[in-house]
Amino acid sequence: MLPSSQRSNLRQHSKVALFHLLLSITGVWCSQVVVPQRVSAVLGKNVTLECRVEVGSNLTLTQSSWERRLPSGSVTVAVYNPQFGTSIPPEFVNRLYFRSPSSHDATIILENVGFSDVGIYTCKVATFPLGNTQASTTVSVLVEPKVYVSAGSTALIDGGNETVVATCIAERARPPAEVSWESNLFGQSEVQLFDDVNGTTSTQVRYIWQPTRHVQGHALTCVVRHPALQSDFRIPYQLNVQFAPDITVVGYDGDWYMGRENVQMMCKANANPPAHHFRWIRLDSEMPEGVEIINSTLLFLRPLQRNDSGVYRCEVANDINLRSRDVRILIQDQSQAERSNSITVAGAVMGAVLALFLSVVFIIVILTARKAPPTAFTDKVIDLPPTHKPPPPYSERAPAVPLGVHASQVAWLCQVNPAPEHTRRADRRYEPTDRQQPPTMRPALPGTQGPTQQRPRLEWVCHQSGTDRVYINHREHYV
Repeated sequence: MLPSSQRSNLRQHSKVALFHLLLSITGVWCSQVVVPQRVSAVLGKNVTLECRVEVGSNLTLTQSSWERRLPSGSVTVAVYNPQFGTSIPPEFVNRLYFRSPSSHDATIILENVGFSDVGIYTCKVATFPLGNTQASTTVSVLVEPKVYVSAGSTALIDGGNETVVATCIAERARPPAEVSWESNLFGQSEVQLFDDVNGTTSTQVRYIWQPTRHVQGHALTCVVRHPALQSDFRIPYQLNVQFAPDITVVGYDGDWYMGRENVQMMCKANANPPAHHFRWIRLDSEMPEGVEIINSTLLFLRPLQRNDSGVYRCEVANDINLRSRDVRILIQDQSQAERSNSITVAGAVMGAVLALFLSVVFIIVILTARKAPPTAFTDKVIDLPPTHKPPPPYSERAPAVPLGVHASQVAWLCQVNPAPEHTRRADRRYEPTDRQQPPTMRPALPGTQGPTQQRPRLEWVCHQSGTDRVYINHREHYV
């Protein structure tokens, strides 16, 4: 059992501890240190270690300090005392300082951070009468990558095989950088990682593509992302595709005619690398006299002649290949404007002649129609209505009798070319229109008394040796 004096001291300390606990619970007498859990520092740059001090109204800040934890133990790197000021050890005095020391701020700044600065740092605050309060943060060092783009090992030649266009490199990054290519080409990327010293990593991304001249001058973009970078790092790379000359001949417009002056042809070439060789030749014969070649231009120093017609060739070469372009020249007798005028005049003349010819044909047709004879009676006989009953068969038929003939005329017709052994005579007889039906009544005509009876058909009968020839009086037939 403890002595009474010790029991008295124990009770007194217990009361003090309980009092302090109650004060801290009620918030009247307390302190707090706030620091970030982790801080990332970039190699070679400055890092800020935040420490915010919250002291109760009944507490007094006596001192704030920073300690670094090492395998051998903790060492003090910075001290602030409201009465005596700041204190920095010699090994940190040139690159560590308080940002704005006060009873509420114990933030320090560490310059030119290196790998040796990696570790755990603790911010401590001493108050009266509460004592010490602390909080720790972990410092890690990030290594910002060194980024650059290198061209492929071989030149890009139009139509060649797939090759490495360019390589984007993020060198010695900690942690490894994220590297990619942005492009609208149909290429592919290959990623390679290489470990370096101090835990750094180099990332290389190659872009592989089959070159084509149509994208000459376009650009790829290397994009690098890393925690040490405030934003994405972007590097453009312009494509350089080499190709043989693409030749265009200008100057010949298809309207070269005899006597035309001041004409020329120029050979233009689009090539990479640029063309360094130009030559004009004529394929079908020798180059005519009065023609001069200056660089890529073929000049005619005289008026054009007919023998200037022919096939001319322009040859262009660069370091990739030799190409040529042929032009067929045709020297006309007249210019296009003169030929167009001649065609217009000829067309006008032909149109006038054709119009005159059609007019004459039209007039002839009209005059011929007016002079045409009236329709013959025999044609009308042929167009009898189908209700007419055909006459009895006979071996020979006399010519038709015109409308309104008299009996004497019929008798004369019967005597035309009479045969000596036959006698002819003409009789007039009536026959009903339909042998099996009685005569029908027709409506009365205007101005008459009443309906009229259909008259029988009137026929002239020519008797010749017992064979009757029937002649129809059409006018009486239709009445």
